[in-house]
Amino acid sequence: MILINGCSFSAPTDESETWVAGFYDKGFHKYYDKKIDVVQDLGVKNVAGHGASNTVIRRKTFWYTNNRPFGIIPDYVIIQWSTIDRWDYPVFITKERANGFPRIDQFPNRIGTINYIHNGTDIFGYAKDFYEKYYSLYGAIIETLENIYHTQQYLENNKIPYKMITIGNLMDMDATVEKLKILQTVINGQRGDYSKLKSNKNLFERIEPVDNSWHELDIVKSLLSKIDFTKFIFTDDKMISGFGGGIIEWFLNKNEVLTGGAWHPSEEQHLRFFNEFLWPKIENEINEVVKRNINKRILI
Repeated sequence: MILINGCSFSAPTDESETWVAGFYDKGFHKYYDKKIDVVQDLGVKNVAGHGASNTVIRRKTFWYTNNRPFGIIPDYVIIQWSTIDRWDYPVFITKERANGFPRIDQFPNRIGTINYIHNGTDIFGYAKDFYEKYYSLYGAIIETLENIYHTQQYLENNKIPYKMITIGNLMDMDATVEKLKILQTVINGQRGDYSKLKSNKNLFERIEPVDNSWHELDIVKSLLSKIDFTKFIFTDDKMISGFGGGIIEWFLNKNEVLTGGAWHPSEEQHLRFFNEFLWPKIENEINEVVKRNINKRILI
């Protein structure tokens, strides 16, 4: 089984698929929760979520690789990291806190339980106070690097082969509060064009300084040195502190506008990204790993 995780650049909608659907033309199929035959399985389990933060992506990956809900660990994992600015936190929703919390109107039974905001760049929503009072580039960067590093550790500890891609060059997206407000302001009926965050500058040039009294907690450089960037597949070689281009750059470098609505690729664009770029880079490794693991399970 192949596990896919990411944000809306990997999560399908009721109307259209993403690049993940490219697997279905390669002999793989959707992996449903009630799948019976796990021995000769060529399933793809896509757990990507709309509005997912990188923290949510990390924790969900940990759950699937450690809880093994289908009786086996994934044969292969692909993680698509989202933008660094998305903040999320497990919030205990009381009746007093429920006002304005995402999706509570549709699911009032969630009151009295822990919920995640899971609402993308929520700068004008429930997380407004966080962005106004606490958010920093430094915090966004260190949290992103921790999410990547710890996810790599989860996968390597479980001896699961994997690759990572990104929504865009994470260190070339201007994630300052001022830019995020512009990003989420509705213009001509639309908002959320993350390609507009591209600055062609190193985000580290704008990172806030850390007061020396907290020097033991300043681990950004150490995290950068520990992350295995050979596990990433970047779409260009314009590297910034180890990070290259992502899905957004693949289309920008072709002078293509994303036509899928809400500034996302269309299904046709997603499938071209998979077939022309991603699949040629993972085909041999995936086929070898899946075949080897299926043979092992048959022998067992």
